[in-house]
Amino acid sequence: MNKLLFTLLLSVLLISCGEEEFSKGPDWGELPTQPDTPSTPGQGEDDKAEVYEQFITPTTELAATNSSFAGLRFEPGISINIASNSFANQLASIATAGFKYIEITIKHSYGIKDMTDEQVKAKFAERLNQVKSAGLTIWSIHLPFEDANWTNVAGKEAIRVQSVNNIMRVLRLCVEGFPECKNYVLHASKGVLSPRSESVLQARKSLNEMIPLSKQLGVRICVENLVGSLCYSIEEMENTIQGIDGAWVTYDIGHANCVGIDVVTFLEKIGPRLGTVHMHDTKFGSKNDSHDLLGDPSLGNGCIKQWEDVYRTMLEDNRYRGVFMFELTGKNPNTVMASYKKMIADYRAKYEPNVIVKE
Repeated sequence: MNKLLFTLLLSVLLISCGEEEFSKGPDWGELPTQPDTPSTPGQGEDDKAEVYEQFITPTTELAATNSSFAGLRFEPGISINIASNSFANQLASIATAGFKYIEITIKHSYGIKDMTDEQVKAKFAERLNQVKSAGLTIWSIHLPFEDANWTNVAGKEAIRVQSVNNIMRVLRLCVEGFPECKNYVLHASKGVLSPRSESVLQARKSLNEMIPLSKQLGVRICVENLVGSLCYSIEEMENTIQGIDGAWVTYDIGHANCVGIDVVTFLEKIGPRLGTVHMHDTKFGSKNDSHDLLGDPSLGNGCIKQWEDVYRTMLEDNRYRGVFMFELTGKNPNTVMASYKKMIADYRAKYEPNVIVKE
């Protein structure tokens, strides 16, 4: 009897030890994975050994599960409007402030809709030369959003199809004109259908039409969470991209704060699907998408308080190794860089008091 009881207990123990451990976050479809690797000795979370600060060379690859992130820092970037009359001067200011990476926002005010493909290519070639002359690299491109009706808020299939075709045309031209860029921010049009679930269905239909092209071109479409439009909540983002292989997320932290979402919880739910980010501050729950500096005092108690936790979550849980991209309104690049350095100092003080900064 004792022998039988021992055998049963041993079997239960073996079964429990063999259970699969699922990754954190919802099932949003097949995710790219990296093999598990142990943390580097002397650089673990609980290890008190000193580590050196190291800025990451941005990549679209996820960090390996459980890899060390002690001392790692994201390279900061800043967005710029491609249609700006002072584009070259702005690039020079961005580079002088110490930035290496940018996001280019493409607006229809640039005239792309009314240009031939050859005219667009010539415009892009001019901008690319200016970017290279400034010594900068394009990390991401924000696709046009003025008429991005791929979510079909008008409820007309012909308009949805035309919008999808417009986006895919710009995507093709961008990939040809800016071949080093691998991340494309996709913005839904303002407003939603009633019920909202119908807009989700329309969005999924469009994504399933666009993503095969992005895969063919070797780039990533990253759907942005918004204010006053689709994907404003964790659940709606999940419902929009769940099960669609190749759909990534642009996490706009200011938008999440605007609609009253805990910014760290949203990151945790995104998990390794995080493709790129938009970093700026706003007032919690205000719906005023102000695109302010981190911790802007004018925001009062409504500004984002968890910047250090955001940084750590991106490094550890999301395994993100891309650019910390600022999307701000009319801010001097030097001021933006100072804001980032202060956040790094606060992060070090909270989480990494033993980090050595190389002079």
